[in-house]
Order: sequence, then structure tokens, then C-alpha cells
Amino acid sequence: MPLVDVNGARLWVEEEGSGPAVLFLHGGLGDLRLFEPQMRSLAGSFHCIGFDRRLWGRSETGGVEFSWIDDAIGVLDALGVEQAALVGLSFGGGLAIDAALAHPERVWAIAHVAGGVTGIPVDPYTPEQDAAFERAVETGDFETAMRIDFDVWAPLGADDAMRELWHATPEALGVPDGVKPLPRPDAHERLEEIGVPTLVVVPSHDPPEQREVGAAVARRVPGAQLVELDSDHYLTLRHADQINELLLEFLTAAAPE
Repeated sequence: MPLVDVNGARLWVEEEGSGPAVLFLHGGLGDLRLFEPQMRSLAGSFHCIGFDRRLWGRSETGGVEFSWIDDAIGVLDALGVEQAALVGLSFGGGLAIDAALAHPERVWAIAHVAGGVTGIPVDPYTPEQDAAFERAVETGDFETAMRIDFDVWAPLGADDAMRELWHATPEALGVPDGVKPLPRPDAHERLEEIGVPTLVVVPSHDPPEQREVGAAVARRVPGAQLVELDSDHYLTLRHADQINELLLEFLTAAAPE
């Protein structure tokens, strides 16, 4: 089984292809399968690495404190990878920026896909949605919790694959007692420090404040490219071919010799 020991957890890691390394950092609405089409497509040119973040999918953890950044870099360390491009979706986009700022020598490019930025709050849920979601998770009414998430993040509709991915989240799987993610340093005041090629992809059907985060990254990261797609937060699945082409073009141009 592809379980790798990283910082007191056993993280589910998958690899495909060879070439310059690319680490895929999934979002909160599912596990590494959110990037499955991209890993498969890019494997002809790159060493594609994906992992289920701690608390998601098939990864295992005890009740410990941990760092999202250390987990991401720890996967590279466990695989003997010195440097990688970071492709992050949603939460993973913010994590890609955090890791690049904390370990610039380990990163050769960033793709920030419908991503966040640590220190820029985004809460597109109404107070009523927040309260209903919390009640649903507490009572195990996962269908209601999932519907609320889809109302916000999948306004173009949800299919069975998206529903299956939602059940790989901590809300559905539960969180072991004592697990505590350490806070990540704010990145929003340091975006100008990013010195690697950066691609920003913003879906036009994301909540407005989420779209503005992507626009801010594109404005403030030196030389960043901005692409807007007619999609919602599930763009890596809905528009897999288009995302694949964007990433292939961007990463091929940015890859170290």
C-alpha cells in the first residue's frame, strides 16, 4: 500500500511519470482524486506526486499536533525529491504559497487554482448555512452538510464522483481526538516575495470573495499569469482537459533544465 510515514502520520501517496517533480495539493472537498485527471495527463512529462492530506481520504493519523507545511515538504523528503512545482487547489493553493515562502529552495513553480491565501479570510456561507452545516455534521446528517457545501462550491451541479469525494473529507470521516493543525504564518503580506513562476486560475462561478483572493495573488506576485475559466470550484474535474493543457504549457515553460 502506498502509505508513507511523514511527521507521525501515514500519508497515502501516489506517483506517476518521470521528469521534473510536481506535487499536487488537493482542496477541502475531497482527496487527491480531485487532481487525478491532471496527474494522469502530465505523467508523460513530469514526475507527478499526489497525497491525501492528513485527515482526508486514505491517510492515517493519531491525535497529534502537526503542520500542513511540514507534511507537504515531508512527502518530498520521504520520496527523495529535492525540488518540485506545487499545484494547489483551493486550500491547497494557499498551502502551495505557504510552503513556497517557508521553503523557497524546494519550489520551482506554483499553480494556484481557485486557491486561498493564509491571512485573507473567506467565508461565503451565510450565518444560516453555517449553523445548519454544523448541526448536520454533529448529528451525522451528511447529506444535508454535503448539499450546503455544494450550494456554495458547486453551483453548476454535483455528480456521483463529487459526492464520493465529499465523503473523503474530515466532516464525513471524523477527526481523531487530540489532532491539532498548527497555525500557518500569514502569507498575504508576503506575496511580493514569491520569486518563482506562478500561474493563477480563477473560476468565474466561485464566490466573489474567493475570486478576489485569486485576483490579488495575480496582481501581487511578480510576473504571475492569470487565467479565468467558466467553471465553479470543481474545475479540475469539470474542465480537466483545459486545466491539463494550461498546466502542461505553464510547467513546461517553467521547468528547470
